Amino acid sequence: MKGQEENGGTIGTSWGKLIKRRYKRWKRRQIKKKNDPEYQKKKRAAARFRKKLMRYLSHAWMFPIVFLYFELLLRIFGQTGIFKGFAYVLLFAVGTGFFCSGVVSLFSKKINRRISIAILFGVGILFIVECLVRESWQMYMTLATIVKGAGGVMTGFSSDLFRSIFTGIPVILLFLLPGILYVILGKKKLPARRLKIPYTVLLFLCAFVLTGVGSFAASHLGAKDKYKSQFEFNKATETFGLLTGVKLSSKYAIFGNDAANQFAEETSVAEKKNSKKNKDYGENVSDVDFAKLSESESDETLKSMHQYVNSVAPSEKNEYTGLFKGKNLILICAEAFSDQVISKELTPTLYRLTHKGIYFSDFYQPSWGGSTSTGEYSFLTGLIPIDGVETIQETRDKLNYYTMGTQLMKEGYHSCAYHNGAYDFYSRQLTHKNLGYADFLGEGNGLEDITGSWVGDSVMFDKTMDTYMNQQPFSIYYMTVSGHCVYKKDNVKVKENLETVKKVLGDGLKDTTLYYYCYQLELEKALTVMVEKLEEAGIADDTVICMTSDHYPYGLEVSKTFGNAEDFVTDLYGYKYKTPWEKDHNTWLLWSGCLENENKDMACEIKDPTYSIDITPTLMNLFGIKYDSRLLVGRDVFSDTPPLVIWNDYSWKTDKGTFNAATDEFKPNKGKKVDENYVESINNTVTNKIRFSDQILKTDYYRVVFGDYQ
Repeated sequence: MKGQEENGGTIGTSWGKLIKRRYKRWKRRQIKKKNDPEYQKKKRAAARFRKKLMRYLSHAWMFPIVFLYFELLLRIFGQTGIFKGFAYVLLFAVGTGFFCSGVVSLFSKKINRRISIAILFGVGILFIVECLVRESWQMYMTLATIVKGAGGVMTGFSSDLFRSIFTGIPVILLFLLPGILYVILGKKKLPARRLKIPYTVLLFLCAFVLTGVGSFAASHLGAKDKYKSQFEFNKATETFGLLTGVKLSSKYAIFGNDAANQFAEETSVAEKKNSKKNKDYGENVSDVDFAKLSESESDETLKSMHQYVNSVAPSEKNEYTGLFKGKNLILICAEAFSDQVISKELTPTLYRLTHKGIYFSDFYQPSWGGSTSTGEYSFLTGLIPIDGVETIQETRDKLNYYTMGTQLMKEGYHSCAYHNGAYDFYSRQLTHKNLGYADFLGEGNGLEDITGSWVGDSVMFDKTMDTYMNQQPFSIYYMTVSGHCVYKKDNVKVKENLETVKKVLGDGLKDTTLYYYCYQLELEKALTVMVEKLEEAGIADDTVICMTSDHYPYGLEVSKTFGNAEDFVTDLYGYKYKTPWEKDHNTWLLWSGCLENENKDMACEIKDPTYSIDITPTLMNLFGIKYDSRLLVGRDVFSDTPPLVIWNDYSWKTDKGTFNAATDEFKPNKGKKVDENYVESINNTVTNKIRFSDQILKTDYYRVVFGDYQ
């Protein structure tokens, strides 16, 4: 032991001496170099070269750093988490920055500087707009959606817009800061210049490598669906960054997205309901031979659509088929309505129409794209809106064959659509006539001649009903406006209803939430007027009222735009939502006087999950309209088709459980067991239904199948 210790000590001493000798040798060399004029000359020359090179290329680093700064700032203000997909954001932001640096380096000093300023402010403004949109609507929107909705916002909700800008000044300044600093200090600190070709090539090479690595990773790793086959702008922006979201949405809009056009192979794992009970009723199908259409079709997209439709099992007719045959129909899309306001004491008419008709206890109106128009589209067409506001705009020149308006017009119904807001908001004057209504009246193109200017829902219902009640059968559509935010104390609806609301609800809710209830009482009043007029005219039993919301009340979210410093949605719901189904639960009001009288035994509760996409096929069946159930994404809720509720981020809910696409997690309902392939199978079904919805509109598929039926 003693020998080992002595040996160890000797080794330690040797190493110490060796290090000491080498340090002294290095020190002597440094002193020698310091006293060597030639060495010092070379050292100074190298330092000058490095400094010159860094100054020469300093401008090239500006865009990568600024773009990464923008992306991180957006994540902070958008509350999406800095580290969620950070590697993607880093690669794409820096890569895009180097690309911009390469482009501007091709120009002379003067032009280079001007382009650089334009890029810094242009990209900064893009981030400002998206940041404010996210703050207001809890999601990012495509540029096309923002541009198409901008006109309506300027005319109809300019006060909200100016409030958003005013309260967002600190955010705006932070995004404009790089541009401002460059204008002030850029000439001295980051001089613009035309680079030599090798340096420009190097910048483009860096851009290509970084974005290439990012694209490869995004296309082949965990986020590949969000990048390609299941691309959705909001989720893509949260994962890959805004610059990449804009790039992909533009790319797919111009060149298409082949990965999103391919239908997945489905494996049936869901059993049909009541197959024995409904076997003698027949099927809801058309006479179109889709197999034959597929064989003769040369266009690959249309061919795959024909094949898909041919592979879908049609729904069965049932005892509810034709129950409302020949009756009048009034469709109501209620602005920002929530089922939370329904109570026997506060809203007796809403309660009656909800519970005395067909009661849907597990209904959802998904937040498709943060706007009223997407809710309207899903309600009226039975298809999933894919492209936000643009979706309903694209219907202008398409054949919207399977809408209730179109089908009832074919049967000779008198028809008209009404909106007590600006007539040209979302260009409704151009879209709604093509959705099955002979005329569309809003504020500015004729509604004011009937009702007076800027009236509430109750006056609109009252005055317009006098124009069509003697023209039976009628098909009417209302888009209400009284429930629209901002919910303010000085609004006339609050002054009229606040005392009543407090008397019923007490002091348990916050003021803004109580104001929301006051706004919705105008809808209660409107429905009361409607039912009374129908009953007085003796046509309540011959009229069907069908109502749902356009979206959840996002005007109660924490938002500077809407003047909310608190989360009033949680106050309204009684819990903080974490999933799409917790946020978007609502009700579908489906009532006819006959369900309280002659057909009282047909009134029932639908406990299975349903959503707005199910409304059109269900009404088609109830009105006895011959339709092909395979051509609608939703289902007739009285059929044997298994329930399926879809969100456009690929989340879903069935009678077996829920799948959250954000977490890639399936949670079975209590007491439910599913096959090991169940989630994959439903995921494929969801993917196909979303793709089919998209392609129906983009290819004008109903015109391909049915021609110009007029």
